[in-house]
Amino acid sequence: MDPTTTILNWQNAFENHRIPQTRVIEKQLRASAAQNKDKLRALVGGSYRELLATAEAIVVLDGQTRAAEDKLLSISHNCRPPPQNAIPRPPPADKVALAQFRLLQRCCMSVASCLRNQHILLCAQLIVVSRLLLKSLGDQDLLTGSLDSLRNKLGALRRQLLLRIEARLIRPMSTLSDLLESICAYCLVTSSSSEDALGHLRQLRLEKIRRQLAASRQKSTFCQALRYQILSLQTFKSLTGRPIVDSISNLQKRPILEDPSIRDLESLGLDQIISLIPQEIRSFVPYFKRSAPTFEETQAKLETWSRESLKTFSDALHQYLPATDSIAEVLQLRHELYTILLPFYFSTPAGPDIKDQIAQALNRRVNDICHDKCARLAHITTLLLDNPASTTTKSLWDPELALLNLEAGGNKLTTRIRKRHEGHNVALSRASKSLNTWITTTNSAFGQLNDISRIRWRDVVEEPEEENEDEASGLIKDLCETDSSLYRDSLQNALETALLEYEAKITQTAAQVVDEPESVSQIVALLRAIRFSMMSLQHTFPEQARFEKLPKIVRQLHQLVATEVSLQLSASREGRKKTKRWNKDMLLDNMPSPCAFSTLRQLCGIMLDIGGTDLWSFPVVELVKEAVRSHIFSPERKAWYMENEFDELYLSIALGRDTSAMARDKAHIKSASEYWTRTKLLFGVLA
Repeated sequence: MDPTTTILNWQNAFENHRIPQTRVIEKQLRASAAQNKDKLRALVGGSYRELLATAEAIVVLDGQTRAAEDKLLSISHNCRPPPQNAIPRPPPADKVALAQFRLLQRCCMSVASCLRNQHILLCAQLIVVSRLLLKSLGDQDLLTGSLDSLRNKLGALRRQLLLRIEARLIRPMSTLSDLLESICAYCLVTSSSSEDALGHLRQLRLEKIRRQLAASRQKSTFCQALRYQILSLQTFKSLTGRPIVDSISNLQKRPILEDPSIRDLESLGLDQIISLIPQEIRSFVPYFKRSAPTFEETQAKLETWSRESLKTFSDALHQYLPATDSIAEVLQLRHELYTILLPFYFSTPAGPDIKDQIAQALNRRVNDICHDKCARLAHITTLLLDNPASTTTKSLWDPELALLNLEAGGNKLTTRIRKRHEGHNVALSRASKSLNTWITTTNSAFGQLNDISRIRWRDVVEEPEEENEDEASGLIKDLCETDSSLYRDSLQNALETALLEYEAKITQTAAQVVDEPESVSQIVALLRAIRFSMMSLQHTFPEQARFEKLPKIVRQLHQLVATEVSLQLSASREGRKKTKRWNKDMLLDNMPSPCAFSTLRQLCGIMLDIGGTDLWSFPVVELVKEAVRSHIFSPERKAWYMENEFDELYLSIALGRDTSAMARDKAHIKSASEYWTRTKLLFGVLA
């Protein structure tokens, strides 16, 4: 077989070679395998013999080593020195006192340095060591003066340290590690328990809230106080339990002078004098009164602090809100306070209580503002009713107005013309301005209260746990729907009450005028005030301003005006010397006499003198026509107002009298009607 030939398996051998060749290949393979087997056996046998020889050499060397070690041990035992006294001699007392005094001085300097570097806990530990040194050196008469000086210095440093501790405890940005370090330092300096330190922390933060709210009564102050209160509650919650216990335990793991932070202070030089310091100082471990309050006790303390701080916040809020007369400002404060509270609502102890107190104060103030705002309508009504009728607006030809340029004077002229047309005098204009302002602000308040329901509090409130989902839904419903409905109902009720009082006051005043009228100018001024205020109120508040009593009393006032017009017309024509009567031949056909014309012109003049151009609405004109026609068409008075039958027809049509039974000739009636149609615009207030 060729040495380069490679056979992978027996099928390959039979496929590529003939059977004789395959048998030769088989014999060669068997011979090669036997030869390799012998070589392997010889190789393994030689290696095994070498391994056995090495093991025997190791055993021999181990025995020799043990024998040598035993011999050396016996030699060292025989050659040891004689025993000596191992008890050390105590150092001299003066050296001990000097070492303690030097350490005390270095502690004072180190405390001052650590205070500058804000190493609070290190300062507290050094003060404890200094206290021990002062106590140990108390019987050294030679050092009395120096010790008093150092004692005073340490007292001042201790007070500074306590101030630094309190400043860090009340600082809102202090981290948990800073607070734990400050509490431990407070416990060391004051020999207090951890519970006493936590109580001191709560008291400090409560006093800061009180000072903060007493110093300023601004909206930003309340936001800062609420944020500080929530942060404090979360801080108390994170401090209680394991963190404070572990921190106190770490202080008691080793003596103070063996603490690495103390040993590393080069200013103390402990390596040179530590051996001269008494053992009771070197081994001193701080002791703290053990107190392990239950969960219920801890919760009770948190709730007590929360109630006190919340009462302080609520009292200040109740004192601040009465000075706020704007609903917009109250709602803005509400939005800011809830924006601060809701992101921590469920994780903050007493979060629902804080929300309830805020809601109570805000709801009360919104309700008061709604009633106060609506109550102002009574004052405005008084201004309207006290409107003096004699005071008129300035003349349209006022030199001050005439000399203004076109741009500045045009608007003023338009405004003055409109006010004069509407019958506004100075007092009524002032009252109407107040009423318009009141209507605008009240209507704006409704819009602001409606906007409450559009705030997306779901995006602000803290993500609740599964068991708090229902509470979160109720909270959002209260903030969006319940509060908005409550505020709107409060404003609605206050507005309805104010409008009822307005109607009652107007009705009462009008009834007095009807019973005892003083002058027609008083009646006209009252009618103008009623017309202006009713139109404005009904236009803005159509549902609330129904005014069911006013139309009746207004009609009675209109009747008084109509009667006065009739009386003045009668006084101006009757009993006076009449002008020469016109002969019928002197008049054109189908044309009234000058007497009829002058009657209507005098009537219009009287109406304009009494009520201007604004008073004569269609119902009032009808009442005037009724009063005049009931007077002038009586047989004994006709002669003062008309001269012929056409005059009577003409005046009857002008005054709305039924002409169907007056003349048999329908052509005369038609002619009089057509003539009135052509001439009625000459008598504008009657047309």
